[in-house]
Amino acid sequence: MDEQKTLTLDFIKSLMEPAYTLIWTDYNDNLDNHCGLIQKCLDSKSREHLWEKADEWYSDAEWEAVREIIAKLKEECAVFHDFDGEAVDDFFDEYEDEIRDEIYSRNDSDVVKELVRHTDDIPIRVEMLSNYDCINSNWFESQGGYRYEESYFGDMVDSLNLNPARVKKILTEHGYRAYGRFPNRKNRNGKEQVSYEQFYEELINSCCGANLLTYIGRVSLKELYEADFSLKEVIIPKGNCCGLFSSTYGGGSLLEMELKRDVKLKLEVKDYHGFRFRLDDERSKYDCSVRHVYGVDDSFFGDAVRIVS
Repeated sequence: MDEQKTLTLDFIKSLMEPAYTLIWTDYNDNLDNHCGLIQKCLDSKSREHLWEKADEWYSDAEWEAVREIIAKLKEECAVFHDFDGEAVDDFFDEYEDEIRDEIYSRNDSDVVKELVRHTDDIPIRVEMLSNYDCINSNWFESQGGYRYEESYFGDMVDSLNLNPARVKKILTEHGYRAYGRFPNRKNRNGKEQVSYEQFYEELINSCCGANLLTYIGRVSLKELYEADFSLKEVIIPKGNCCGLFSSTYGGGSLLEMELKRDVKLKLEVKDYHGFRFRLDDERSKYDCSVRHVYGVDDSFFGDAVRIVS
């Protein structure tokens, strides 16, 4: 077989490995402490922020890996194929971009997918928004009495599929005033998301203003990533809990209303009414988190939710 007499790009390519792993990660490389970054992806319904950040973190390491591969290719040309060292350097300088591009095209590492795979399930909140703003503390609400119609309280009763008449009954039995119409929606009996007793306990233990009905759970980052962070619905599993929470003031109720069945929530807001999906980010500069306020770990949030993209 004749020795290669002239350096060409095709010859350099023939010396390359079929694939290169330019970036290596282990299980300690993850996104466990980057809820803010993941929330940006959710807000924009795009992976772009994650890709940009990974490029910022790993571009230097990737560049160094390519530099080492080029150094080995040069050595192989000079030592094993008897090319003049100066000629090799000149050739690689002239075709540096093409050689680098070829190496990058053979890169089989996907650092973002590896980071996602190593990340634990993330605690989340799904908050009910309403035309009627929010519900305040039990002390404040009970001063005038609870009202079903045209109120956040009423929207909350509807969201939990409770029978308003039975809600009024349990309130009045405990000495609270309930005024206005509380219709008897018998078709909801037996289909409630939570028990009336736990609903009452949440109300009387609410000690903060600007509360929202809040469902809690955990979500797989892998599922979010595969859905391109664009979510249509979320299914909160039976056994998870909900309650009242104010991310504005950092307080709420017990968050111990246990769901009696899976609950599907549509993640859209129209005319200020609907459900909002939020990561429970204890490092957020703008919101209070359940983890920080209640001093709980991730197990408090129950099982992982299922998402529909």
